[in-house]
Amino acid sequence: MEESKELKNISFFKKVWYSITKFEKYPDMAIEGFSSAIKYLFILTAIITVFSTISSLIEMHKLVENLAKYIEDNIPEFTYQDGKVNMELSEDMVIDDVQYDGIDRIVLSPNTEEDVAKEQVITNNEIVGVTVLFFKDQIILRSKNENNAINEQEYTYQDFIKGYTQEDIKQFNKTDLIDYMTGTGMNNYYYRYTVSSFIYLLFLALVSSLLNAVQIAILGLVTALVARIKITFVAIFNMAIYALTLPTILNIVYIVINYFTTFTISYFQVAYTTIAYIYLAATIFLIKDDFIKKQQEVEKIKQEQKKVREEIERQEQKKPEDKEEKKQEDKKKKDEKKDTNKNDGEATGSEA
Repeated sequence: MEESKELKNISFFKKVWYSITKFEKYPDMAIEGFSSAIKYLFILTAIITVFSTISSLIEMHKLVENLAKYIEDNIPEFTYQDGKVNMELSEDMVIDDVQYDGIDRIVLSPNTEEDVAKEQVITNNEIVGVTVLFFKDQIILRSKNENNAINEQEYTYQDFIKGYTQEDIKQFNKTDLIDYMTGTGMNNYYYRYTVSSFIYLLFLALVSSLLNAVQIAILGLVTALVARIKITFVAIFNMAIYALTLPTILNIVYIVINYFTTFTISYFQVAYTTIAYIYLAATIFLIKDDFIKKQQEVEKIKQEQKKVREEIERQEQKKPEDKEEKKQEDKKKKDEKKDTNKNDGEATGSEA
């Protein structure tokens, strides 16, 4: 009873330790139930999401600083006022070496305002991946999907600026923009980026972890069938969640190393799944060994019980024989006593 109570009060970090070092604790943790396993997975996933979010935030901060540097060195002087851009540029400027993975080409056409002229600029710049076009009063983002269909999104400068700064900025110039991007003005954006990234990455990581757990649990169920041991799928699924502990920690280490170096593992996902399955399979075979040992103990107990029953039966069979012997012995004693009394009587008569 005390052991059961201790298992129910097991802490998260103890579960992490048991999941990595003690296979024999897997069945005990699985017994705690499906909800407990899901809660453990959620906390574990949230931890790795924190590291992923921090890494993403650092990358975004680097990107903004690099973009500010690029604007300072390569973009002509410009001013923004009342929703329109004025730039010291006599002809359109096309930038293909964009320092951002999500954009393939930027087209600056700040003197174009009429719709016909805009269409001409778009036609002249055949879409390459994701293309962003900056006109005098508008920003157009064009991209191709897998079916080569073109998606187009239009933004006014007013909406675009408000979406990033949450402020209705009426005017600024190139210097103001660079100061804003490299100063504390971006803190509000970084905060919103962190929150939205955490929620998005947590959702993706949780779905991915659940799918991995289901996949590993199916492999574990097959292993249990091969090992000829009966375990419910829910119990195997719970153990599969705990088996993901070490791969998840290795994933965190991989994220940290990947940030400081260019080191990459091509088949990390395969290794992730393989390690978790090895943990689960080892647990299943350990359960089988325990089951065999318990069966052997039960057989020993049965043999001892059989011996005790046989001994009792022998004792029961021996009792009637002992009674008969005792009866015959009592009869013999009586006869001897009788003969003795008779002899004593005869001797007394002779004397008389």
